[in-house]
Amino acid sequence: MDDERSAFQEELVRLAVVEGIGPDYAESYYRMLFEIATGLASRTEKLLIVGIAGSQGSGKSTLAKLLATVLERVYEKNSLVMSVDDFYLTREERRALGRDVHPMLSTRGVPGTHDIALMQSVIDDLKTGKNTEVPHFDKAEDDRGGFTPVVSQELSLLIIEGWCWGAMPAEGDELDHPVNALEQEDDEDGRWRRYVDRQLAYGGYQEVFAEAHTCLFLSVPNMEAVVRWRWQQEQRLAEARSDGTKIMTEPEVRRFIMYYERITRRMLEKMPKRANMTFYLDDQHRIGPPPRS
Repeated sequence: MDDERSAFQEELVRLAVVEGIGPDYAESYYRMLFEIATGLASRTEKLLIVGIAGSQGSGKSTLAKLLATVLERVYEKNSLVMSVDDFYLTREERRALGRDVHPMLSTRGVPGTHDIALMQSVIDDLKTGKNTEVPHFDKAEDDRGGFTPVVSQELSLLIIEGWCWGAMPAEGDELDHPVNALEQEDDEDGRWRRYVDRQLAYGGYQEVFAEAHTCLFLSVPNMEAVVRWRWQQEQRLAEARSDGTKIMTEPEVRRFIMYYERITRRMLEKMPKRANMTFYLDDQHRIGPPPRS
């Protein structure tokens, strides 16, 4: 076990350096990741499915990549990481929703703006060992960027990360009142948020979420941290693109996050009780103790 622990820690720190996130980040995750990885490595499912949930900028993609790579190199688990974001409807499909249902649905993000049937189909293919294709969504272009072929029979681990993974529909009169200026101004009658909630409840999302054998949740400290971290992501996107592709400004990011706020707040309240493990993040993305109630 000591050799296994040492190999795991060395690989995690090496990956942190490669990803440019620093050894402090890796160290803050080390204990919980080791516990998760050893538990997953001992599972006997033909295809183990892990869901990772967390708000914009919380580190879902980084955590998924670290976990997948360490499980591959230390435990020889062939893995695939998928993002719920890659299953967004095309720009034209969302524009049609905007015309036919509500203008706010032309903006990607909330339940109802994903091709959930395609996601279920891909998961079914992977579970049965059928070769398949996984879509890629280009956020800079706000449109689907193509598909990547996957050889299913080589996989033993599927990690799916998404901001709304595991989210539950609203309860009681929650939808009666707007949670921010966007809902107050653009969804005064509540049609948009009620459509989103119906999709979350009855549009296939709960069935897809139920495919996961285990779920990890990244709990952010507050909504202001979400805005700040999402803005940092946007800046990194700009640095990675040299073709002059337009990115969002900070005020645009702040407004964009308002589309996600209602479900994000609900998940911060409900998911720690539903997830198999919760990572409580501080303002510096480090793991900390649960907040005091």
